[in-house]
Amino acid sequence: MSGALILVADDEPVARELITNYLARDGHRLHTATNGVECLRMARELLPDLILLDVMMPTMDGLETCQRLRADPLLAEVPVVIISTLDDRTSRLNGIAAGADDFLTKPIDSLELRVRVQSIVRLNRYRKLHESRRELEVAYDALQ
Repeated sequence: MSGALILVADDEPVARELITNYLARDGHRLHTATNGVECLRMARELLPDLILLDVMMPTMDGLETCQRLRADPLLAEVPVVIISTLDDRTSRLNGIAAGADDFLTKPIDSLELRVRVQSIVRLNRYRKLHESRRELEVAYDALQ
């Protein structure tokens, strides 16, 4: 399986570097954003396979960014993983309620990050294949 296109949005340079270094080992193509506004702009340009999104960022926090991603028809199906130093139940539930597909806490465990990313990317590829197959079936039926 070739590497996924992943957008990492985090205002902390060290966190961005750690995450990109961990995921580069698996051949992923990585792009970074430093805030929510930049993340939204880049997501529209790149159409990534996955977005890793820090909660606490300037300009627009990760929860609002996630909600805006979900409201954008072009980006609504892109998997989002919230990454946060907040580890309480309420924070995790707020992330999921905002539309995140998963939630990871900092400090990030490299193996857990890599395994979760691999799983989410694989499931998203299956979803896209299923959608393509369904579209082909509809087109085929229309030709009959």
